[in-house]
Amino acid sequence: MTFPAHATGLATRPFADTLIADLAAEIAGHGYSVTRQEDALAVALPVGRIEAKVASESLEITIAATDVRKIHEMREAFLHLLDHAAPQLSDRMSWRGDLPSGEFPPNFRLARFVAKEQISPNFLRLTLACEAAGDLLAGGMHFRLAIPPKGRAPVWPRLGGAGRTVWPKGDDALHNPAYTFVEVDPQAGRFSFDLFLHEGGSAAEWALSAKPGDEVGVAGPGGGTPPPGDFLLMAGDETALPAIRQILQTSPADRRGQVFIAIADPSDRVDIAAPAGIEVAWLTRGEAGRLWDEILAVPFPAAGESRFVWIAAERELARKARLHFRDTLGVPLEETYISAYWTR
Repeated sequence: MTFPAHATGLATRPFADTLIADLAAEIAGHGYSVTRQEDALAVALPVGRIEAKVASESLEITIAATDVRKIHEMREAFLHLLDHAAPQLSDRMSWRGDLPSGEFPPNFRLARFVAKEQISPNFLRLTLACEAAGDLLAGGMHFRLAIPPKGRAPVWPRLGGAGRTVWPKGDDALHNPAYTFVEVDPQAGRFSFDLFLHEGGSAAEWALSAKPGDEVGVAGPGGGTPPPGDFLLMAGDETALPAIRQILQTSPADRRGQVFIAIADPSDRVDIAAPAGIEVAWLTRGEAGRLWDEILAVPFPAAGESRFVWIAAERELARKARLHFRDTLGVPLEETYISAYWTR
């Protein structure tokens, strides 16, 4: 596939001779499929492609994507991983090509609080308004809020000299929780999402006190594409419930599978539109090992069949799931989404 937007970054030594290997390991560790050569690697995505190669005394990164916005998003994600593999190397990179311009990053906008509705004892449905809401329909199910510190004037992210996002730090740091769209209404210029009310949550505190017209930042959309597979195994707790509901509502009618949702309060159980061939089981969260035992008991289709496993929950359960499905069963990365949404 040919992509119309391109950007190239260049950095000269010093950097480790193991840079490509270190970078490939970091990328794979975050669930992306990497094509590797001795001194080069490539990551192919539906919206673009990233290549990195070491030649003599330099590292060159090339990004091709559908538009400038995707160039920006892919570069941000890649440089975040590069920062882990080779700290401070990205600060020495020079960039050219189709790069964003303006005050805000292209995937960031300001939104206004409109309304909230209690849809269950521990969930609020929030509605926000923003310009060009239709742009939120493409690019993924998820987005991030940017909530300013209470009692301080907000300092929003901006584009730095090299076109990379500069986020406020220290006392001005923004809280950036991720959420799943429930509905996007381009005509009304609004979108809605569900927020789980948990004790001590900064986002919950903001939502409960927010008043119509209050301003908040929105970054995205990004990530959370609907999983493929004729057979789908899903599991999660309250934090994953909005994403699980969205995936099931948009699943093909002939999809088969098993879904486990663990909640602490049975009153948070909601009706979910799912294909007839998918069984949805509600569990009481906190029963020792029950969610994990239920996952293990599902007969998972053999290699070669159309299948996918999607698990989002507490970090320790996500760790066990990765070991079981990827290491023990040998399920490839492209047939899994296993993420830690929170830590005990």
